[in-house]
Amino acid sequence: MYVSSPFVYHSYLSEDMRWILLMFCSLSCGYMTQAQDDCLRAAELGDITSFCSQGFSNVGATASGVEPPTCWGQDDDQSDVWLTFVPRQPGLLLSFFGRRNNGDETLESAAFALYTGRCNGLTLEDCERRDNNEDDVFERVFSDIEIGTRYYIRISSSDGDAGTFQICLSSFSPVPDPSQDCLTGVVLCDKSSFVVSNLVGAGLVTNEAVGSCLDGSSPGMPRNDETETGSAWYRWTAESAGSLTFTLTPNSDDSSEDLDFAIFRLPGGLADCDGKELVRCMASGENGIGGDPDDDCLGPTGLRAGETDEFEFAGCDRGDNNFLAPLDVQPGESYALIVNNFSQSGLGFSIEWGGTAELEGPEADFEILAQDNFECDRAITFQSLSTSSGDPIVGFEWDFGSGANMRRVEGEGPFDIIYESIGERLAVLVVETSRGCRVTQIQEINIEPCCEDLAALELSLEPTALSCFAAGDGSITANITNGSPEFLFSLDLGPQQFENEFTDLAAGLYDIDVIDIKGCEATASVEVTEPEEIVVTTSSLEDLVELGQGTEIMSSFTPSDRPVIYTWTPPDGLSCSDCPNPSVIPPGTTTYTLTVTDEDGCIGSDDITIGAEGSKSILAPNIISLSAGDVANTTFEVTGNDAVEIVETLVVFDRWGGQLYKQDNINIRDGSFVGWNGRRANTGTTVNPGVYVWLAQVRFIDGDVINFSGDITVVD
Repeated sequence: MYVSSPFVYHSYLSEDMRWILLMFCSLSCGYMTQAQDDCLRAAELGDITSFCSQGFSNVGATASGVEPPTCWGQDDDQSDVWLTFVPRQPGLLLSFFGRRNNGDETLESAAFALYTGRCNGLTLEDCERRDNNEDDVFERVFSDIEIGTRYYIRISSSDGDAGTFQICLSSFSPVPDPSQDCLTGVVLCDKSSFVVSNLVGAGLVTNEAVGSCLDGSSPGMPRNDETETGSAWYRWTAESAGSLTFTLTPNSDDSSEDLDFAIFRLPGGLADCDGKELVRCMASGENGIGGDPDDDCLGPTGLRAGETDEFEFAGCDRGDNNFLAPLDVQPGESYALIVNNFSQSGLGFSIEWGGTAELEGPEADFEILAQDNFECDRAITFQSLSTSSGDPIVGFEWDFGSGANMRRVEGEGPFDIIYESIGERLAVLVVETSRGCRVTQIQEINIEPCCEDLAALELSLEPTALSCFAAGDGSITANITNGSPEFLFSLDLGPQQFENEFTDLAAGLYDIDVIDIKGCEATASVEVTEPEEIVVTTSSLEDLVELGQGTEIMSSFTPSDRPVIYTWTPPDGLSCSDCPNPSVIPPGTTTYTLTVTDEDGCIGSDDITIGAEGSKSILAPNIISLSAGDVANTTFEVTGNDAVEIVETLVVFDRWGGQLYKQDNINIRDGSFVGWNGRRANTGTTVNPGVYVWLAQVRFIDGDVINFSGDITVVD
């Protein structure tokens, strides 16, 4: 039974257990469209055969907590986002595009990392960091990607920048490293696409393309015997009659990259490089003489259906477009292709094949057998069915995927494989023939649970109550008996996690689910409790008093059987700020808050507002006597009600503005204040009878400061 699931496996599940999502996900599950700033919730990229993201961004992302990789700075992880994928081919072309001159992306000073493993134990595979004076574009070609292994891409910025970016992935079956000479050129066995990371060097024989358009032999161009600047040779034999096309795409987003190529028929077979016959040649590039833009002859090139010309010479003449007519091949015909990087940039290319003809090579195939079901802990047999119509198969390389008792094995088999854990696997067989042809076959197999022969998985839960009412700091610890590590836990069917503790919980009833690598499950429920709420009540004898008058405030709380600390704020006008029932003379209308804190640090509070209203005025006499016998009217002073806090300044002037008396910070309720007695302050002499002016600056208990003035008559 082979399973090809319609569901998308979310990246927070372990590599061995992604099938678990099938148990919780309805048919509405789909790809996540927004990159996440947490490895456990990385955005799933899905099929990466030919993938380019749209609209990925790290705007608003926060630090994931994973240690920055070796090539990053210590602060480069403050706004990182995570993507994840599972490759189905061993070759991968990864391109990243941040800020660049000819793009819409805005992420500057990009930092990139590639990991394998699980989020709680990642292994760094590659990383790169760009400075802010560089284009944020980089490219990687991998030829040893592990099929079926989960990979994580981490994107951030080397200076905390945020913006949009694009990720492009292309998977392929890699071929051997390119050779720069025809006779040692790589033998191609099928039309699988592949990527060449670079084109450097011309090989031992540097004039193998003499006589073709690659030597500059066109009108007005001198012949060049050194025909290769950065080359790669490939050879193949046709298995069936038909057309053959391909597209060569430079490994660069620079539209000025110039690839050239030539195709030769090898009449005597793959080794007949001396007798090769030129059948196609493409040398178009820059410096055209026919008036067409150079761009028509740069960038992608190849053989394309609908084209009729078989040769395009150097330059970019009228009618040149960088593509030639397809090949019409017959069974058994052999050919050689040379690809040359005329730009000498060192960059390589990718190739995509088309047409109706097939290439001669072995056919990799195998069958998967089991006595009962494809379950963990039971033997599953893998048997090669591979064939080759040409040279014999001399090598078999197997990769049975993670969790297998033997992961990588060489030999034809059959092999009995036991998987220790459940989940989807990708089994891979690579066969190689005596002439170096390598082809790959991949099959999916889903390993099902094997719990019937195991002790039942048991789950017990330990709740921790909230520290205070509605504190939101409750927790649950899940303890496992029996079962096979590792375990995945979920709270109320939410996201799975490796940790067995759930924190920051509100009070309530919760369901915890756990599943192990064998697919065994257990579920339990538990209640997280919380202390009783502290409820505080305040009241007063009067809610409204005359400004400067007082009242009392009373308080109570429930539950009343616990020791508490009282704190009143603000303390203004209170007889005490740490007692339950203070008296108060409010400095104007004031809202008081009582906070009650118990011995566990839990609090309750209540507010009470005491209004304070009244007139703000003072009293002052308008006459004083200098007569020694008039005892009652010998001094001038100001008085007021309880609303007056202090007389900040009292001044008396004569008619010419001369200051006769001044007193600051007068407490009118202090009996020591005697006021002005009709004498000059500087000499102590008595003033003449007459009219004098006074000014008083008065501060009231609500903070208001008011100026008062008047006149006073002095008589004998």
